[in-house]
Amino acid sequence: MATAFTQPIPTTALWEDPLALLPRRKPQSFEKDQSIFAPEDPADSLFLVVNGAIKISRFSDNGRETVLDVECCESFFGITSLLGEAERGEMATALEPSQVMEWSIMELRDLMARTPDLGPALMRMVARKLNEADERIESFAVDHIPRRLLKALLRLGERFGETQSDSEVHLMPLTHELLAKHVGTSREIVTQHMSQLRRRGVIDYSRSGLDFNPQRLRRELLQTK
Repeated sequence: MATAFTQPIPTTALWEDPLALLPRRKPQSFEKDQSIFAPEDPADSLFLVVNGAIKISRFSDNGRETVLDVECCESFFGITSLLGEAERGEMATALEPSQVMEWSIMELRDLMARTPDLGPALMRMVARKLNEADERIESFAVDHIPRRLLKALLRLGERFGETQSDSEVHLMPLTHELLAKHVGTSREIVTQHMSQLRRRGVIDYSRSGLDFNPQRLRRELLQTK
């Protein structure tokens, strides 16, 4: 007779992609630099990037901005709404002309009641984002600026870079100021390190975007203390 210790674990949709379970909505369009929500706005909905790129940032008491993340196509943002927070606590801004889809918390509750697999799927998405945030916090604690910058470029490349025929990755134009706010330093220091990487042929950048070979960048990361 099968026991609780011998029964196979049932296959469930616990790791289902939320996108496979959520109904589609007509996307909202945002122009470059247009705000999607502000820190004081109520955390009452969840968003998805349909196309474009969205900057997620927080501001300190003295007004200093920290870029938490850059969300790209098929990425969720606004997860504070799933954590029971009253206010957003962060700002979402379009980095380029973008379209986003939105579901209200009330709607998500109704959907989870009718689709039990949706709750675990959203939970996994939130857990993944929180794990990524933990990794960034750890990097801030142990890595010097050059390593933080290399890790940021690799991560952004993996998330929304376009792979070229020669195995290089192309990223949308990212200002040195944005990268500085993402890795916790000044624009001048980021410009210095980016210029050094370009002189050595590790990366190439212009107004059209940023290009690099991920394998070359990983080797650089291993050699950087």
